[in-house]
Amino acid sequence: MKVVFERQPLASGVALIHNIVSAATTMPILSNILVDAAGEEVKLSGTDLESFGQVRIKAQVEEGGRVTVNARLLADIVRVLPEGDVSFETDANRLTLLCNRNTYHLTTMPPEDFPDWPSLEPDVTLTLRQADLKRILHNTMFAIPQKDPRKVLRGVLLEVAEGRLTCVATDGRKLGKTVVEPVEIIGEGGDANIQVIIPERILVEVNNAIGEEGEITLDLGERQVRFSLSNLCYVSNRIEGTYPKYQAVIPESFTKIIHIQKTTLSDSISRAAVVAERKHHSIILKFEAGQIVINAQSFEEGTFEGAVETDYEGEPFRIAFNHQYLQEIFKVTPDAVTEMHLKDPTAPVVFKCESDPDTLYLIMPVRMAELEEPPVESESKA
Repeated sequence: MKVVFERQPLASGVALIHNIVSAATTMPILSNILVDAAGEEVKLSGTDLESFGQVRIKAQVEEGGRVTVNARLLADIVRVLPEGDVSFETDANRLTLLCNRNTYHLTTMPPEDFPDWPSLEPDVTLTLRQADLKRILHNTMFAIPQKDPRKVLRGVLLEVAEGRLTCVATDGRKLGKTVVEPVEIIGEGGDANIQVIIPERILVEVNNAIGEEGEITLDLGERQVRFSLSNLCYVSNRIEGTYPKYQAVIPESFTKIIHIQKTTLSDSISRAAVVAERKHHSIILKFEAGQIVINAQSFEEGTFEGAVETDYEGEPFRIAFNHQYLQEIFKVTPDAVTEMHLKDPTAPVVFKCESDPDTLYLIMPVRMAELEEPPVESESKA
């Protein structure tokens, strides 16, 4: 194999693939990227057997061929190379990489040991605007738990029904939901209810790859899903199992809608968090005429009280939240003013924004009784 690349497209291509590759594996070949040169392009492929990624790069292919090389090493090398052409040339089990007067000789592994690219027959194919997919992931992925024994929660639910795509993520305490209209739906999804859970890991890579312009194709198969751009493709196994009935926790009606100045309240919550108790990370919001009073206390460290203005004019009431969950929602809501929809202080609370009416965020409040329990007194010394 003998190929000449421009450095920047090569660096961008390797960056799109190398995160898919297994960092730790009992199969050494999975630590490698497959370089496949033919015609006027080179395909770079990587996998951890759960997810696959492949990017096509225009190159000057003087002699076609296939080789595998360590993904992390290749990514580190192309990142620090100077501007200029980069040539790959193979000889037996060695890859020589040349750029200006910089030369690397890298050990390779047999390309025939690299796993085959998966074959997927889609039941449903969606065409989405990249901007819509970007918004979906922004509005939902914050709610995926970092650790949870329930594997079905470790991704985003995609539900196709009646020509619309509903996307949901939750950890059981907070939730994000967005509804969009695909550009096109091919297959049974236009008439039937189709649900697919896509793992967080591949969605992170997709989110990094897409922008605000153009479209992306999403194929939903029986066991796998595929994201396709013009020169980039990701395939991932679906998460098997039944997603929780998230609709049951979203209130159908509300008694109060309060407009929150997001940045002002967020800043006050940050101050309260310094002394908030550690078990529930809880703060208490007391809504009074024209203001919200923010309280936090820790039996070991002290108390905080602050207030911010609001448009609320009803009867006073108190509600407690995990301040971390509130801040996570404030980070993803797009508007300066966020609508807070409440039914009662014990029911789930919904947040919405005027600029994105098809999206909602939900938090379960902390029970006030849990915060009013007296501290356990330590045993006195003899």
